[in-house]
Amino acid sequence: MKKNAEITGLADGASVDSRDWRRNTTTGIKITCTAATSIKLEDLTPLQGDLKELTHRNFEKLKKSILKHGLSFPFFVWRHEGRNFVLDGHQRDRVLRKMLEQGYEVPPLPCALIEAKDKKEASEKILLISSQYGKMTEESLGEFLAENDLSFLELADDLELPSIDESYFRDPNEFTAATEEQQGRLDQKSPVVCPECGASFVPR
Repeated sequence: MKKNAEITGLADGASVDSRDWRRNTTTGIKITCTAATSIKLEDLTPLQGDLKELTHRNFEKLKKSILKHGLSFPFFVWRHEGRNFVLDGHQRDRVLRKMLEQGYEVPPLPCALIEAKDKKEASEKILLISSQYGKMTEESLGEFLAENDLSFLELADDLELPSIDESYFRDPNEFTAATEEQQGRLDQKSPVVCPECGASFVPR
């Protein structure tokens, strides 16, 4: 039995206004934004390829975020020769396709339509979307959180901020278990050099 997130009265292959979808939502994956149009997942074609990788950890984090917050931002789509190419939203596309295999019913997705004269220009726009011109620091993030009464620790499971050192926001007296990789490094003993013969060995 599929997990319910369905829309009533939608013909196969049709697109719907995202506002209509929100009125018909029952339970499951929610649409929490309004876009120019909505397109079924199976009618979207990723254009990015393997430009970015999605680790298992981030896959699960993104899936959890989708189930908790719904789809809060539209996909950026370039329409060309009857096809809908995804310019932004590739990781959500990956996660949603896997969720579909796992039994979730994925609603039509909110999409903003992006103009491009050909595939080359569309690919350039993928890189423009992926560019980060502004830089976030621990201090600037801390000020933003304080101004908006937000807690980093409460949001940490939903965020992926590789440039931010999470320990900055944690209690220095809080014990955090080492990861398997960190523990492996801790378990490795440093070699010792014999002061008489100069031989190097690892103590047991």
